[in-house]
Amino acid sequence: MTELRHHYVEINRLRLHFVEAGDGPAVVLCHGFPELWYSWRHQLPALAEAGYRAIALDMRGHGESEAPDAVEDYDVCRTVGDVVGLLDLLEIDKAVLVGHDAGTSTAYHAALMRPDRVRGVMGLSVPYIPRGPLSILEGFDGAVPDGFYMRYFQDHGVAERDLERDVEESLRRLIYANSGLNPQVPFLMTVPDGGTLIEELPTPGGPMTFLSDADLAVYSENYSRNGFRGGLNGYRVFQRNWEITAPWHDMALPVPSAYVGGTADTVLHFPGFRAAAEAMGQATFLDGAGHWIQAERPGDVNAALLSFLASLPTT
Repeated sequence: MTELRHHYVEINRLRLHFVEAGDGPAVVLCHGFPELWYSWRHQLPALAEAGYRAIALDMRGHGESEAPDAVEDYDVCRTVGDVVGLLDLLEIDKAVLVGHDAGTSTAYHAALMRPDRVRGVMGLSVPYIPRGPLSILEGFDGAVPDGFYMRYFQDHGVAERDLERDVEESLRRLIYANSGLNPQVPFLMTVPDGGTLIEELPTPGGPMTFLSDADLAVYSENYSRNGFRGGLNGYRVFQRNWEITAPWHDMALPVPSAYVGGTADTVLHFPGFRAAAEAMGQATFLDGAGHWIQAERPGDVNAALLSFLASLPTT
């Protein structure tokens, strides 16, 4: 079995946890919400066996990494700073970055801000879309219901109380609802007036083939200990992120890029997202796969990732 090495380091005055496997050219894996380093459990050994040094972060506010209080501490400059700081600490000159869900924001912006440190970038689920004239929240005005989950997450304390009422059940429903097992495609997470998100989500009729009870317990243990605030703050900086990234307005990715998404992932049904994914350098679409694509289709994702890595220049 591949050895997984756990580390705790201080970067930019923040205690971060990461897990690594293997040796060789570095590949940094940035997870989304509600996830952990553990989201890359299928990619870490595959990368290590292929001769890479795979590094999976607990992003700030998640897992065993520190969760600062201020919302602005979760903006994209901070999360990119965590990645660059980690590369500095580990004396890694350049790395390939892979992001899933909210982790793509960190991966893409690291490529924009520090192309000298990024060999290439791959996004899972969320494609790269250059900064436009509106933030993502402003862009959703009139295009999604008022109770759309990204808006629901903006109110401090409301989503925390909802998701933390029963952490394991919240995670079970969130993961199932956005997976390829949910027959409703696209499934738009919305909250009715006076309601809660979790009570509106469907429940799985049986075991989730890509997520064992032991896997769910890992997520549940971490979110029971630390709560959901850190991850939710990642949504609360959407407007701030748009404002502070003005210098990179309408900029194309300056490094080689690739994308992997599932046709049953609601994200790919957002207006313009499929076209944006197709515009990325290497785009792979997996029929029937949902949002948690690296767990739902690990073999296909690993193959696409290794193919992308092999296509990159060595320097």
